Amino acid sequence: MQNKPGQSIVEMALLLPVMLIVLFGIIEFGYLIFAYSMVSQAARNGAEAAAQLPPYESWLQLRNNPPANYPGFTADACVRGIMEAIRSDIVLFDGSGNEGRRIEDYVIIRYPNGGQTRNLNDRGPIEIEINYPVRSITPLFDLIGLQDGTLNLRVVQRRSIENLGVDPRNPRGVACARNVADWQEMQVLMQP
Repeated sequence: MQNKPGQSIVEMALLLPVMLIVLFGIIEFGYLIFAYSMVSQAARNGAEAAAQLPPYESWLQLRNNPPANYPGFTADACVRGIMEAIRSDIVLFDGSGNEGRRIEDYVIIRYPNGGQTRNLNDRGPIEIEINYPVRSITPLFDLIGLQDGTLNLRVVQRRSIENLGVDPRNPRGVACARNVADWQEMQVLMQP
């Protein structure tokens, strides 16, 4: 059979969309595996830190309903330690990529069995959940109809409490604040 003029152009027009979808799929799948492993490692690091520095449930509840004099969620040394552990291995989601989304804005710290298990007898679990939206790097998500080309990666890591947040630098010997008044008292005690 003889090639006719324009046959290769028609073949290319038929195969190019399929080839691009396959190529975009390979790129996107690799990126999502990398993103998921990074978010999973961040949650694992946070859960390990939370097992050593478990914040009080009363402080965690202030995040959703902050009082007027609230110094911020990460003002508590225990929460700050957990967030630093979460950010420790992050190279992709530090706020510079993925539309400026910082991973710590998508972190939930909770006691799945309630805050009364925050003791060394029950060693209740503490849980770190990260539900992080990842924007695609190719137009594939838009082609298959995902909202805004974004996919949420949800990772939950749970650890048993190993310590109650001891801080030898603090005159009271504790690192975690129960509420804003407790945090303010700790700040006064820690001043030289």
